[in-house]
Amino acid sequence: MTLVDPHEQISGIAAAPGVAIGRAFIYHKEIPSFSRRRIQPAQVELEVERFQQTVHQAAEEIRRTQRLVEMEQGADLAQIFGAQLTMLQDSHVRDQTIELIRSKQYSAEHAFSLTLEQTKGMFEQIENDYLRERLADVMDIEKQVLIQLAGGEVQALHALRANTVVVIHELLPSEAAQLGRRYVKGLITDVGGATSHTSIIARSMRLPTVVGTEEGSRRIKSGDIVIVDGNQGIVHVRPSPWLLRQYRNQVRRQVRRERDLQARGDLPATTVDGKEISLMANIELPAEIAAAVEHGACGVGMYRTEFLYLGYQLPTEEEQLHSYTQIVEALSPHPVIIRTIDLGGDKLSQVLDVAPEANPFLGWRGIRICLEASELFKTQLRAILRSGVGGEVQILLPMISRIQEVRQARSIVEEVKLELAAEGKAFQAECKIGIMVEVPSVGLLADRFAAETDFFSLGTNDLTQYMLAVDRGTARVAGLYDPFDPAVLTVIKRVADTGLARAVPVSICGEMAGDPLATVLLVGLGLDILSMSPGLLPEVKEIIRSISLDEANRVASRCLEFETGAEVRDHLKSVMQERLGFLPYWESQT
Repeated sequence: MTLVDPHEQISGIAAAPGVAIGRAFIYHKEIPSFSRRRIQPAQVELEVERFQQTVHQAAEEIRRTQRLVEMEQGADLAQIFGAQLTMLQDSHVRDQTIELIRSKQYSAEHAFSLTLEQTKGMFEQIENDYLRERLADVMDIEKQVLIQLAGGEVQALHALRANTVVVIHELLPSEAAQLGRRYVKGLITDVGGATSHTSIIARSMRLPTVVGTEEGSRRIKSGDIVIVDGNQGIVHVRPSPWLLRQYRNQVRRQVRRERDLQARGDLPATTVDGKEISLMANIELPAEIAAAVEHGACGVGMYRTEFLYLGYQLPTEEEQLHSYTQIVEALSPHPVIIRTIDLGGDKLSQVLDVAPEANPFLGWRGIRICLEASELFKTQLRAILRSGVGGEVQILLPMISRIQEVRQARSIVEEVKLELAAEGKAFQAECKIGIMVEVPSVGLLADRFAAETDFFSLGTNDLTQYMLAVDRGTARVAGLYDPFDPAVLTVIKRVADTGLARAVPVSICGEMAGDPLATVLLVGLGLDILSMSPGLLPEVKEIIRSISLDEANRVASRCLEFETGAEVRDHLKSVMQERLGFLPYWESQT
């Protein structure tokens, strides 16, 4: 057993923000072992029947979980389990398992495991993190079926004490759905990524989470005091009294600050010299609407629709319409900007005939898929336009790199409008269409694109990766990823200036928009629309209300003169400490 030294720090991936302090509960789970036995010929049909009955029972268990999640967290999150159900009932899985039972005379357990081994192998070889993380769904299905074949019951996470931090090698989606926010304060896993279904559930529950710690479940002992820093992706094990005090003070300060910020939530996001900044929310699930409204969002700056497409069948027009309408009506009269599907062909391989790509980041993705798979695109556009009946909706096109793509997309939108009108269906006739600025070609030719679009939205996550040729998901070069790099700032400034000159609104919806350290800089660069995760809105608003536009302009001009992102960060930290009088705890420790 690996001993844990006092004050040990374990690094992982920040999957759900916040800080949790509690005692570790090491959650061990077991999948029943089974022998790779063969059955007698006379038992074959009985074994087939046993398998089919078990699949039926497992399906009922998934449906129960789906209903529970839908009641507590909304229909969109419950789609995770709808996707599992579709996979479990897939005819290929069923038929291949039955074929192995009949032809090889394998037991149901052995045959089912062999069938899923092929599926797991396929997922494991996929290079893209987003799709590879669907492997957890396959494992979830396997666990539930094997337990029921063994005559057992799925272990539940109900009997937990208060102030518990769950530590586990891998938490499957069905297990994550059982976590009670009342007792569970945080979550730590050895494996998984920020885009896994488990991480999505954790974020929806506002449960501070660090995933991908590799050996966290072995290095942490049950009963250890642990600090889960979901902001930085760090776990502190057996923290020193000093560090524990610091984090407890941070939590208390954060609670007080949130209370104070909430009390001022209705105040406008206006600089001391009267410049108004529009703060909007990025959301992924309708369940996040309440937080957006609570924190005073002036609409939705980007609704990511990809979650609707991560099942094993495409969402229908009516299913999409239901999701979009919830958001549009809840935020009315503020606008809701819906980004059209921004997935690569690899993530849609279950419904599209897509050959593997060596580099999917530069491949067939985003608008490129939509323009070729026009029926897929039209279905989504129909739902978006129809949802605009309940409020104002706008369309945001991702992965634009050429002006011709904007023109072609606009043409398809007009076709959809004519089709809806011919069918007598109500829709929003006047709908603004904007483009993401995430490919350098758009930033460099912003003046030309301005003539073709109603608004720009800076996606600094991908823009930074493309500008600096850095995949932040690759550990060896991830340190080179820096949205504060002067090259990235120069493009942001260029787009903002173009928007001002051409009367084209410019917003920023990348993670940088919600970073309090970047707020003064972004305002100074000329951005007056910032869109971020709902929980970050109060802090950013407070910073805006503490500065003047003239000060922000001076800060931005100075930052554009630096040679490195590190110099930019140091200057911004100095400004926050000296001028604003505060600095987030996690920044002060770096």
